Amino acid sequence: MRPFVFSCDAHLAEPEDLFSASMPAHLSDWIIHTKTDESGFRLTLMGDKVLMKMRPGLFAHKIDESVQRRGARDLKLRFEDMARDGVDAELVFPSLGLMAQRITDREAALKTAQIYNDWLWDKLEGCRDKLIGAALLPVQDLGDTLTEFKRCVAKGYAAAMLPPVLPEGPPPYNDPAWDAIFAYAGEVGVPFVFHTATGAVNIRAMKGPGGALFNYTRQMNDAVDCIAALVAGGVLDRNPKAHILFVEFGAGWLMGLAERMDESYQGHAPQVEPKLKRLPTQIVRDQVHCSFQNDTGCLVTRDQLGPHSLLFASDYPHAEGTFPYTRDVVAAMFDKVPDMTEAEKRAVLGGNAAKLFPRSHITAEPIPA
Repeated sequence: MRPFVFSCDAHLAEPEDLFSASMPAHLSDWIIHTKTDESGFRLTLMGDKVLMKMRPGLFAHKIDESVQRRGARDLKLRFEDMARDGVDAELVFPSLGLMAQRITDREAALKTAQIYNDWLWDKLEGCRDKLIGAALLPVQDLGDTLTEFKRCVAKGYAAAMLPPVLPEGPPPYNDPAWDAIFAYAGEVGVPFVFHTATGAVNIRAMKGPGGALFNYTRQMNDAVDCIAALVAGGVLDRNPKAHILFVEFGAGWLMGLAERMDESYQGHAPQVEPKLKRLPTQIVRDQVHCSFQNDTGCLVTRDQLGPHSLLFASDYPHAEGTFPYTRDVVAAMFDKVPDMTEAEKRAVLGGNAAKLFPRSHITAEPIPA
């Protein structure tokens, strides 16, 4: 029997006209779409504004004919790829929709979320025992956030997306205005998932020499800041049933962040407000989770926060992910941590994820080899 594997980072490609075909004409400046320019660069745009530009052959060094990712849109082919890779279930994020939480117009943000959430729910009909869709939440107005969240929960969604970096407009994550939303999440058992590079992220924080390495690496800082705000402001402490998952940020830094927050909370106690009922390390241990992909460091420190904090991710179908070598990648990581028990391995590969999404139709069962 091989262990059940649940990847907490995977993507579906929406129809290229999903938003342009459904967005009202007066909101055309906010439509997320793609096109290829005369130089062959793939552009992701919001209206006429370029949000991302990818040169041709960017991942050619990682792709050959034997490593074609066929299931970005076709679910039959996707399940064949999952079987090839030894992955039994996936948490599914958008592709185009990753840019949606940059929208700063309230009406457009809400309409975009509604379009995506209705499409995704229908897309996953009949296969929700393998794929969990993450509902896209608008964040320009927190009343809209909660209303759309409740609508998605009523549909049956088991996960909901928030951005690690909020766009201009809504209150920051340390603000008590978020309490009602996090309280509802805890009440219904739906965790918030934060995917890297969503929201008002600074994708090109540094330009020039070393820019690519610096910019991709520093994306973990967005997760650090988001967690620190939710802990320091008391939102998580006041809503202990709410859980949050950070995806594609790595995880080896989580224990260091928790300890640093404890040090700051105790060392600067006279200045710290609000006072928390639990130390930051306990809040992180109780409510914060991170996905890992090529991150042995998080497995080494698993005893400090508990292995329940860690969830495996393959990032299918993105070329920087582990497909089709997931089994080899996982085995190599486990070889570096020889004291991991079989129970711990099963937990981080799939058991933790199955527990984190109690509203899903997915259960962690060993799979015949």
